[in-house]
Amino acid sequence: MIETERLTVRLAQAADVPEIVSYYGDNRDHLQPFSPTFAPDFLNGTMWQEQVRIRAREHAAGESFRAFLFARSTPEKIAGNLNLTQVHRGALQSCVLGYNLARDEQGKGYMTEAVNGAVAFAFERWRLHRVTANHMPRNERSAAVLRRCGFQVEGLAPAYLLINGKWEDHVLTAIINPTLNVFDL
Repeated sequence: MIETERLTVRLAQAADVPEIVSYYGDNRDHLQPFSPTFAPDFLNGTMWQEQVRIRAREHAAGESFRAFLFARSTPEKIAGNLNLTQVHRGALQSCVLGYNLARDEQGKGYMTEAVNGAVAFAFERWRLHRVTANHMPRNERSAAVLRRCGFQVEGLAPAYLLINGKWEDHVLTAIINPTLNVFDL
């Protein structure tokens, strides 16, 4: 779990499944232009019950942290999601950050707060060297979040990900752990 001043970022629990389905149902039109095409069972509670179990196992194994954002002022309502995935150890010591935020929660600074918390988690708890995050060039809100959080642009990847049925270019960004000593690994 990641706790920030205004947010709790945590793995979903079985009791959260109706809220997860509601979150994605309410925000589908808002999120779909920036997401891989949602699977037909994406709004199915049974699928999300299984996801709760899978994500807990992945987290326990140190493979990922696929979580949801809850504002402390409304702890029963999902404000967004945040994922640290593709965790690589060995010589790479990195992970990939992804996130989205409910349409109604935009402009409150929640995602900047959550990303800063996630980077601290990746660097301090997981002792990673690098966190990468990529965004479509037209997604200016996401670009602004990453800039505010200290991510540096590393390049442009043409036709990088299949987003909403179309191969989309992505700006590649990363942040490096300034305190990790190779002898700490």
